[in-house]
Amino acid sequence: MNDNKDYQELNDMRDQLAKLKDMLNSERMITERVMRRTMSEKANKLMRRSIALIVLALIFSPYMIWAMHFLGFNIIYGYIGAAFLLIAAFYEWQTCKGLRDEYFSRYTIVEIAETMIRYKRMNIQWLYFSIPFLVIWFGGMGYEIWKTGEIAVACGAVVGLIVGLVFGISNLAKSLRTANEIINATRDLKREE
Repeated sequence: MNDNKDYQELNDMRDQLAKLKDMLNSERMITERVMRRTMSEKANKLMRRSIALIVLALIFSPYMIWAMHFLGFNIIYGYIGAAFLLIAAFYEWQTCKGLRDEYFSRYTIVEIAETMIRYKRMNIQWLYFSIPFLVIWFGGMGYEIWKTGEIAVACGAVVGLIVGLVFGISNLAKSLRTANEIINATRDLKREE
């Protein structure tokens, strides 16, 4: 009789343990869905920011040529600046390719982390090209301004450089911070598995 009671208690405990495992699995699935949705929303921010930068680069490309002509500078600086902006737009498009919503629902957690690491790496690699280019370009522009002796143009160039630097640095910092948040979320999900 006591053996039957012990056997029944053991079966009850097994049933409760199975129910608990089912509850934990369903909760883990809900947590993963919520985390994926949050990561997708953050990636959408990155995508919108990238689209805005691409549009700005496309708008300012012809303006760059016009401005150099209007200010009486060597037009080659306008063409070089416009080409730089078009290259930047193309590179930004390549950088944000993996940030679409459907990727966050279809990709595995590891693939999402790899995509975000690629995004971060490409943003940092862009600095290795853009900073030396801009130093040389602004150096040439500085020489052109010095030749003409236009104080107002020099002041405008310095203000534009400062505003551009502040905008670029803050945009890069926000993008990298958001990418890090997504990578950290993938690590948290991976630990829970």
